[in-house]
Amino acid sequence: MRNHALALLGLALHSASAACAKDSCADVTFNIPVVSKNVVFASPPDPNNTTDIVEFMRVVWRGNPPPLNGTLTVSDTFTIKGTYCLPKGTPKGLQILVHGITYNKTIWAGEGFPEYSWHTAATARGYATLALDRLGHGANPQRPDPLNIVQPQLQIDLMHAIFAAARNGTHALNPVLGSRTFSNVIFVGHSYGSFLGVAMAAQYPADADSLVLTGYSSYLDFTDVIEADWVSAGVWDPARFGAGLAKGYVAMSTLSQRTAAFFAGGYNHAIPAVDFAGEDTLTDGEIGGLGAILGPATGYPGDVLAVTAVEDAFFCESPLAKCLQHLNETAASFPDAKSYSYFSPENTGHDLTLHYTAADTAKKIHDWLDSKL
Repeated sequence: MRNHALALLGLALHSASAACAKDSCADVTFNIPVVSKNVVFASPPDPNNTTDIVEFMRVVWRGNPPPLNGTLTVSDTFTIKGTYCLPKGTPKGLQILVHGITYNKTIWAGEGFPEYSWHTAATARGYATLALDRLGHGANPQRPDPLNIVQPQLQIDLMHAIFAAARNGTHALNPVLGSRTFSNVIFVGHSYGSFLGVAMAAQYPADADSLVLTGYSSYLDFTDVIEADWVSAGVWDPARFGAGLAKGYVAMSTLSQRTAAFFAGGYNHAIPAVDFAGEDTLTDGEIGGLGAILGPATGYPGDVLAVTAVEDAFFCESPLAKCLQHLNETAASFPDAKSYSYFSPENTGHDLTLHYTAADTAKKIHDWLDSKL
């Protein structure tokens, strides 16, 4: 896959959200020409049948990747929105933040709860942050074909373009980042975003100096999403998502199910309702194409930190010793890494940056990052 140069669409310096009000933050927009190879599904779901679409995803979550029939070359220009925050003084490095499914970049700003802003935690420790909306989500204006276009490989190649540009002082991205050259670029992902980061490390091992993988392990239990009530977002809430949104953009329609999937242990019980009200989507192509990019990050030479909570419904299980065993076994996915470390916050669910342990988790992650500089 080849990536062309980024073309800057615009930059508006302002406080990107209430959670970023204390930080030096900017909303940024990138216009990214890209050539990528997505997969073609041999037996795709009916794009006009929500039941067929949801069952297609459930089959994958049960551990049965769909049969494929070659690849589709995608050559187009996509608009990617981001929030960029700077610390006081010269940044130690740039953290590029990638969200999980049914989320967007606002999760890194704490979803309106300033005490859970990752931007604030990172800039206080001297790091710049760039939180991205993945293709098809968040503030991005495009909602491409959810099955054939919004797939993991294309999202990896869009990320690669941004990572590669962040190191290049002559690149069009640099004016967005204050004409800085970042010699230390860190991937920070959550859940699905973490899986994309591991695949990027396998395909483009020079992109990230370090991987911070939250809500991630080689242990998988998708029971909560298999059993959830999924709906086509545009049909469920046309005023919010748009009545014309393709049915392959789906959302979880029940607050109690979403809370059970993403929260556990100690957390502010006002957050889940806000989280549900701001829910984003996922696509059938993101789930169907996941198997094609999974695998060990063979050849990745950097440092890796996995951080997954004990009560994470998808990637760990209690007690602590059992969760730590899963995280220890995850080291096999990084056979060539310089180092592999892990820890597991207790009394915490999948969305570990939105729990009472978030400050301690952020401290431990930044202590680890500082040790690798």
